[in-house]
Amino acid sequence: MTANSRTQPVMTAVRGRRSPRVIGLLAAALLVAGGSYLGPAIVGRFNGGGDGSTDAPRVVLSGPGAAATPVDGTSGDGRLPLAERIAFWSTRVQEQPSDYLSLVQLAVAWSEQGRLRLDLDALTRASQAVERALAIAPAYPSAIAVRASIRFTTHDFSGAEADARTVLRTTPDDPAALAVLGDSLLELGRIDEASATYEQLGALAGGPALDIRKARLAFVRGNGAAALDLARKALISASGGGAANAEIIDPAVLGFYHFALGEYARLTGTADLAEAEFRAAIELRPTDLGALLGLARVQAFDGDLDAAITSLESAAAIAPTPEAEAMLGDLQLARAASAGRSPEARAADRLAAETAYGTVRLTRTLSALAGAVFDRQLILFDLDHGAADDRTLDAARAAFVVRPDAAGRDLVAWALHRLGRDEEAAAESRAARATGAADARTLFHAGAIAAALGDRGEAGRLIDAALALGPGLDPIERAEATRIRATLDSGSASAP
Repeated sequence: MTANSRTQPVMTAVRGRRSPRVIGLLAAALLVAGGSYLGPAIVGRFNGGGDGSTDAPRVVLSGPGAAATPVDGTSGDGRLPLAERIAFWSTRVQEQPSDYLSLVQLAVAWSEQGRLRLDLDALTRASQAVERALAIAPAYPSAIAVRASIRFTTHDFSGAEADARTVLRTTPDDPAALAVLGDSLLELGRIDEASATYEQLGALAGGPALDIRKARLAFVRGNGAAALDLARKALISASGGGAANAEIIDPAVLGFYHFALGEYARLTGTADLAEAEFRAAIELRPTDLGALLGLARVQAFDGDLDAAITSLESAAAIAPTPEAEAMLGDLQLARAASAGRSPEARAADRLAAETAYGTVRLTRTLSALAGAVFDRQLILFDLDHGAADDRTLDAARAAFVVRPDAAGRDLVAWALHRLGRDEEAAAESRAARATGAADARTLFHAGAIAAALGDRGEAGRLIDAALALGPGLDPIERAEATRIRATLDSGSASAP
C-alpha cells in the first residue's frame, strides 16, 4: 500500500520530514525507552488541567508518569522555547544557587527535553536540579512531584509511586500526584489499583489526559478496541472538539495524541489509520521518535523496506535507541537478502546491519541508567538474535522483579523458551496472559512455546491471532511467526 491509499487521520495526515542518519556510537544523550509501544509506557506531555498543592504554581498533567509540571506565569520565562527556558533557568540558578523555585523550574525544563527527545543526559540534569531543590526545601510538593515524573521516565516506578504518595499525604486531591501514582501502579502490574486511582483522578480532572491513560489501561487488560476508541476520543478532545473541559493545546503536544492514536491503531492491526496518524504526528513533531518507529513498522509490514529503513535512519539520527538500531539492523539484513540487489549494495547493507547491532550491544556498557531504562529492549535483542544464555534469563527475571507486569513475565517466558525450558516457559506465558495481555508479541511468544511443546492446535490459534494484528509484530517477530506457522501447516513434528 502507498501513503496515498491510506485513510486520513482524525486530523490531517502529511508526510514526515526525514534527516540523514548520523552513523556512529551512542553519544552521551541516549534515549529513554518510550519505546515502540504504549506498553510499557507512553512517553509524552499533555494537558489535563487541575491545580497543584496550595503552595505550588499552577500545574498541568504531564504524562503518563510525568507528574506535575509547574507553570508559574510570573516566573519570568514567559514559556519560552525549551532551549531558551533551559538557558533562562540555568542563569537564574547560577545567580541564586539557593533559589529552590528556580531549581524546580530548571528540573522541569530539563525533564521536558528528556521526555520529548528521550535524552538520558537531560534527565540526569533534571534529577540533579530537583535533588538540589529538595535539599533546600525537602517538603516542597512540586519538587517531589517533578522528581516522581523523572523517576517514572527513567523506569524507577517504585520510586515514582513513593513520591506520588508523599504528595498525596498532604494534598490528597492533587490530580498530578494521582496521575503519576496511577501510571506507576499500572507499570508495576497492579492493574486494579491503577484503575481505582484513575477513577479518583477522573473526579478531579477529566479530558484527554485521563482518556489516554484509560486507553493504556484498556490495552493492558486486553481490550484493544476500547483502547483505540479512547485514544481517538483523547485526540478529538485535545484538539478542542470533544469534552467540555478540553483545552486547545500546542501543536507539539497535539502531536503526542496523534502518535498515541497511531500506536494503538498499529497494535490493534489497523495499519491504514496507524500510518496516517504517525505521519500527522511527525508533521507536528519532526523529531517524534515513537512516530518514526511506528511508521517504520507499518512500512515494513507493507513490504516497503526502503521506506522503513529511511524512517529508522531518521529515528537513529535523532538518537540511536536499541529499539531503533535493532530494527534497522534487522531490515538491512532482510534487504541484503533481497533478489535483484547488486553485490555491493548487499555488502553495504550487511555492514550497516553490523554497525546497528554493535550500537545496541554498546548501550549496556555506557551507564547504569542506560542499562536500567533499556533493560527489556536489550534482553529481547539478545533473545531474538541468538545470544540467549543463563545470564539473559537471570536478567529477565531481575527485570520482572523490578517491574512485575505482564510484559515482564512474558519476557521471562521467552527467555526460558530460548533455553529449551518450554514447560516452565508455558507456565510463565499463561500467567502473563491471565492478566488480560493479548498483544501480538505475547500471543506470538505463547504460540511458539506451544509449538515447541507439540500442541499444534493451540500453537496455530495463537500464532494466527498474533499475525492477524499485522504491524503489531516487529518484522523479525513476524518472520519467525510465519516460519513456525508454515512448519505447523507442513505437518512437521515440531516448530523450528
